[in-house]
Amino acid sequence: MRFRRFGDRYIVRIEREEPLKETLLAFLRAEDVEFANLSAVGAVRSVRLGYWNAATRAYEYRDVEENMEVVSFQGNASRKGGQPHLHLHGVFSRRDFTVLGGHVEEATVYPTLEVWLRTEDVHVGRVQDDHSGLDLLDLPMSQ
Repeated sequence: MRFRRFGDRYIVRIEREEPLKETLLAFLRAEDVEFANLSAVGAVRSVRLGYWNAATRAYEYRDVEENMEVVSFQGNASRKGGQPHLHLHGVFSRRDFTVLGGHVEEATVYPTLEVWLRTEDVHVGRVQDDHSGLDLLDLPMSQ
């Protein structure tokens, strides 16, 4: 991984064969990032995608092992239990131009992934929602 900082923004280049989420979490810890929005472009050789099943209150996962372009990638970084936490969604294009998308649990980068992070000078944690079972952003109630 390589990165460069520009004020409240970072450009991170994840290298060939690096695990996406594991690498980003290490970066967030090292840079002590509290909260950030992120997007990315590049490619992966494998991805573990999730679909939130509201009826079972659990993710259903599918592993895809093939080279794919990252055509859309959005997410945020917050804190959960004092540690960095990533919530990522992506859309991946196959060689035949069909696409797959969902919650990104992990991916292996190949040959590169370029990630843009915009940090915010605020602590945002996660709290478990009793209704859904999900760890949601811990934000104050609107007035």
